[in-house]
Amino acid sequence: MLLLSVESENGATLTYRLQKTKIAVGSAPSNDVVVTGPGVGDRHLIIQRSGEAFTFVTAERQMVVLNGERRSRGVLNPGDRLRLGTVTLVFRGMVGGEVALTEEEPPRPIKAPAQPTAESVVVRPEPGGFAQARMRLLELFAQSRPDRTHQLIAILREAVGEAEFALVIPREGGGPAAEGVVLASLWSGELPNVPAAILRELATPGKFVIQDGAKDGGTAFVAVRTPTGSLVALLLARPVGALGDEGVALVAEAARLLGLFWEQVERMDSSFTSWELEARHRLEMLLPGTSQAIQVLRDGLLQAARGLEPVLICGAPGSGRTETARILATLEPVAGRRVVIFEGRDASLEVLRQELFGPSGKPTFTGTMGGLVGEARGGLLVVRNAELLPEPIQVELVGVVKTQAQQPLSSTSTRWVVTCGEDPLALVQQGKLSSALFMVFSSRMLRVPRLEERKEDLPLIVASLLRQVAAEQGKNVRGITVECLNALLSRSFPGQMAELVGELRRLVAATAEGDMVRCDEQVTTVAAKSGGVEGAEVLLSDNLKEVVPKVEQLIIDRVMRKVKGNQSKGARILGISRGALIAKLKEYSIPDYRYLRRRRGV
Repeated sequence: MLLLSVESENGATLTYRLQKTKIAVGSAPSNDVVVTGPGVGDRHLIIQRSGEAFTFVTAERQMVVLNGERRSRGVLNPGDRLRLGTVTLVFRGMVGGEVALTEEEPPRPIKAPAQPTAESVVVRPEPGGFAQARMRLLELFAQSRPDRTHQLIAILREAVGEAEFALVIPREGGGPAAEGVVLASLWSGELPNVPAAILRELATPGKFVIQDGAKDGGTAFVAVRTPTGSLVALLLARPVGALGDEGVALVAEAARLLGLFWEQVERMDSSFTSWELEARHRLEMLLPGTSQAIQVLRDGLLQAARGLEPVLICGAPGSGRTETARILATLEPVAGRRVVIFEGRDASLEVLRQELFGPSGKPTFTGTMGGLVGEARGGLLVVRNAELLPEPIQVELVGVVKTQAQQPLSSTSTRWVVTCGEDPLALVQQGKLSSALFMVFSSRMLRVPRLEERKEDLPLIVASLLRQVAAEQGKNVRGITVECLNALLSRSFPGQMAELVGELRRLVAATAEGDMVRCDEQVTTVAAKSGGVEGAEVLLSDNLKEVVPKVEQLIIDRVMRKVKGNQSKGARILGISRGALIAKLKEYSIPDYRYLRRRRGV
């Protein structure tokens, strides 16, 4: 069986599986391979097999470009590329040598169809022999089964045993398929990348995409659409050569059936978790960024939302631990719960007990409690800075949590969240955090990263917070100037997220309605000092040992900002070697200004 791929100018690829010894290629519908485009003749060329060799010859006054050389005839080898106008043919060679090629039949005169009679019935096999697979797909969707997505993949695999299949809900904007939601898969190795260009192509109904791949034989991406036309998933299949045109058609039919019954499958299929899709999108919006630290936090929150076990959130003061707990309360299936916050502090036992457990000041462990514990029934109770609480209070909280864990879950069950410093084990060793409390809450532990750990996320964080702060103040701002953003990005925030939010609130408050946020002199000065450079104040000292390093740091910082972190270019401007520059960057702790290139797409 001969494989011949057609590559269009926009990158789409269509692969033909042909069983003829003489193959006509051109723009006319009567050709075996129909290629349309500027410069393609009605019958542009003929590909012919003679034994194991393949040759081609063009029609009169037609030419092709074979591997970069203009030709009118020649011999074809696997991998050869033939250019016809704006379209490229890729000769793949033979696959499945046991399949004999059929001779081209001479054209027969077209006759008017006779009236069907018992004597004139003609029975023909279905192309590809997929009739049984189609019947099984119809039977599958006629049933209400909780494993339909897995069964669909299994039916396709049985129909085309040498092919692999996967059903994936891709991430918005593309990316590795494994980072989406994999509903069912019979796929060896890593799932392929889903470029944003493919998603854009599949946004138009009636299309599927074949992506060539030298290693995997090419992958077919078929859209799963609901009756309203919304693209909800992708059906992936490889290698394309094993599928053939009939196999791709079978995959497309399976995708159409799945789209028609999508709402039912989404509601009943045990492998489908629709709330997780919404939760992932929500987390990416509320916790923006691509750093490893923030991705781990988002995954941890998603895992925590699936259960009701106690959660320990650790992190630096001001990093957003309480806000992370609030985000958890918005995720299904715990969404909609009210959040009650108890502030841990070093106060008298009586005051703390009354606030937590009500007027009696005693945890009853059974029945209805007063105080914040009673108020949080059916909601989420956040105990902030648990390490500041006296140990007896920590132990009593552990008793309440353990008692609740022994009771059946109900709508009045409380979700417990405790926040503490960055290193809970160190707090246990120092005697500030009860080991009993740590053991109960550490089964689900989340860590909120410092801003220093996610510098590459800062542009997204500032943009997201700016929208929130503007909405909070009821003000419409058009964005933030590049100079102000650079000043904020080069500044350190010892108070972490709380300090950054406070600074943005001050800047938005000083911005006129409909204007862009601009940094004042105060922000610029603080940003410069936070980088360790004191500007003109450096020259006030008469000690060369103090002045020279500071001036050197000032110049290197200025140059590296100008070249956006390009070390080779910076070294040439400074007149030193790249190795010497790298040593100076480490010595003076100068920021990595490459984020300016990533942010501005340079």
